[in-house]
Amino acid sequence: MERTTISDEYQNIIYASAGNELLGGIDVEEKVMGHIRGISDRKRSFSLSLKTMNRTTAIASMLALFLMISVTAYAASEYIQIRNSEGVVKVQHVAPNESAGVASYDKYAQKVDAFAKPGELIAYLVNNNAGAAALATELSFKYKEQRIGAYSDFLKEIKRTGAPMLPALAAGYAFEYGVINPNHPTTDAEKKSSLYQETLEDLTAQANKERGSGKLFMMAIPWSEPGWISATYSKDNAHIGISASIMRGGKVFVEQEPENQADKIMVAGTEVIYNKVVKEEVSYDYLNWYNEKQDAYYTLSSYGDKILSKEQFLQVAGELLK
Repeated sequence: MERTTISDEYQNIIYASAGNELLGGIDVEEKVMGHIRGISDRKRSFSLSLKTMNRTTAIASMLALFLMISVTAYAASEYIQIRNSEGVVKVQHVAPNESAGVASYDKYAQKVDAFAKPGELIAYLVNNNAGAAALATELSFKYKEQRIGAYSDFLKEIKRTGAPMLPALAAGYAFEYGVINPNHPTTDAEKKSSLYQETLEDLTAQANKERGSGKLFMMAIPWSEPGWISATYSKDNAHIGISASIMRGGKVFVEQEPENQADKIMVAGTEVIYNKVVKEEVSYDYLNWYNEKQDAYYTLSSYGDKILSKEQFLQVAGELLK
């Protein structure tokens, strides 16, 4: 999985966890996102907002307890599965893969990002040397994130792309901004599409024409299929994050480290995984579930001045799953 540095949002979370004293040298986002190994053979990223246990939380409503139909606690030696209605495993917790390394750094990605406008998907081709043999034979892609601040505009983009619907209000938290990332070709079937082949031909022709004068060739391409959607909701200085990754028939593998206590709980007829991670440098909780109708993998997180308790997490999930 591509390594992701800590964004301003995650820096704010770490400040909140440490009483405004930044935890130096800890790549917290990398630790969390590293749990997700992928959807089938796709390399997708999941933005899991973090929370810590250093702030007191409000007492959860007793009504949330009625959402907890059954609870199954899993020890470190047992791993959670979520199956669809046909019995096919869609979400699988697995042991950490200590031999897996960080993906190689793409030194051209920063140049592509500078070229792109917010909301654009860029296809690019790299020529490492002057010779034709050094020209890449497959496209790479980079999307420049666009935060949508008005819910009405976010709703239009949801309708345009067919992304899962996210609400304007979540448990009394108001919509702050949303993000929809495109799906881009990763499978052999997708790479046979006319758009992919035409783009590859255009960039290859450009590279051959300008041989020796450049190493990076890129162009913006249209997109209409979502790969991932998220929304952030705020109440004063407290925040809730809801995200969904569209699986497209794939399967999610989640690395469950010994510090992660994962419980599978039935909420409004859906299996929900409550994750509680406690490490020396940072602690955080979050929920995951699989939506079979949408074939999407959801994450619910909380951070800021007021952190949701377990019961509050489940109550919010129950409202979203109605």
